[in-house]
Amino acid sequence: MLRPPRGVLVGGLITSIYALTVLLTTIPYPGKIGVNYNTLGTDWMVFYGAIRSVLDGHASLIFDAERFTDFLNAAFAGWLSKPLDLRPWAYPPSFLLLLLPFAPLGFFASYVAFQLATAGLLAVALRFRADDRATSEVLLAIVLLCPAAFINVIDGQAVFLVAALIVGGLRLLESRPVLGGLILGLLTFKPQFCILVPLALIAAGQWRAFWAAGLSALALAAASGAIFGWELWLRWFPLMVENLTGSNTKWIEVGRIWGNSVYTCAMLLGAPQGLASGLQLLAALFAAASVVIAFRSQLGVREKMAVFLAATLLAAPHSGPYDQELLMLAAVLWLTVLDAPRPPLWCWTLALLIWLVPLVSPPVLIPVSRPAPLLTVALIVLVLHRRPVLVHNASQ
Repeated sequence: MLRPPRGVLVGGLITSIYALTVLLTTIPYPGKIGVNYNTLGTDWMVFYGAIRSVLDGHASLIFDAERFTDFLNAAFAGWLSKPLDLRPWAYPPSFLLLLLPFAPLGFFASYVAFQLATAGLLAVALRFRADDRATSEVLLAIVLLCPAAFINVIDGQAVFLVAALIVGGLRLLESRPVLGGLILGLLTFKPQFCILVPLALIAAGQWRAFWAAGLSALALAAASGAIFGWELWLRWFPLMVENLTGSNTKWIEVGRIWGNSVYTCAMLLGAPQGLASGLQLLAALFAAASVVIAFRSQLGVREKMAVFLAATLLAAPHSGPYDQELLMLAAVLWLTVLDAPRPPLWCWTLALLIWLVPLVSPPVLIPVSRPAPLLTVALIVLVLHRRPVLVHNASQ
């Protein structure tokens, strides 16, 4: 069972209490403590506003960023402490399908229900064998009490669901590969977090899981097209290309520049846009190579999960402070598999730095977090450093 040094434990508890305090004071006193989040659930307003717009016959609204933002400011004026800045919908229509069960609940009830449901799914995914229940409990406590988790709740984001799908899917690859693939295919609801899935499955020789993941992704897309109309997909694809190529300057200003990606941090450190895009590409290539190495090796399931979680965050062209939950989970998984009975202090110090990153985010407001992607690279290298000899035959 993991037992952090006293100083690390105290530091973690203090910052966790601070993050909880920010959450509790965001509605009555937004910005009085920590970053001004305006109110609770501002990202959930985008999710809930999108599914309600589509169901109410105003699907075209979600692809007009200015009109959609005006709609959100009018619909949630009673919740907001000030009007929202530009809030575009940038997700595929398949995400709407996952939001559909929450649409009838109303804004606040659906916001709470989504956070509870996705946290519950993550808890289920993190349940290891009965003889290793203590590790599962420690893992769950850390990922639900870390600052990234509180920021996820404050914003009303979906990182609990992303983490649950990654952990659940990867854990099932050996015992139930088809089910594991089906789960991993659902990650396409946030495309930036599914780009490494095919590489991992091919590297592992998990062809049944590979085809199952593709089938799952296609089924999710087909169901959303059948329910909401294919016009949404025809409108979303050009928008996605525009965002990825950087030709959408508004998305850079209101989306990517407020994130934690390699691109964002490089831009904020003074790199021109072309160099920042190149560094993001190099980070993605490094992440892809790391996943291939890990899944071609005889590393254990937890090490492979750790590499995949960290690499997924590093490769993502856009991520937020709440998405650091993936890196925190990767760090704890790494700590659980170190050879030493008690990991040395420097290992815990690295994990504590990863724990703290969301509290000094976003980098556009707090410069100290701009080198944070280096922590992700360091963690990937440390996990891979333990790797045994590569498997030369997928049947071995």
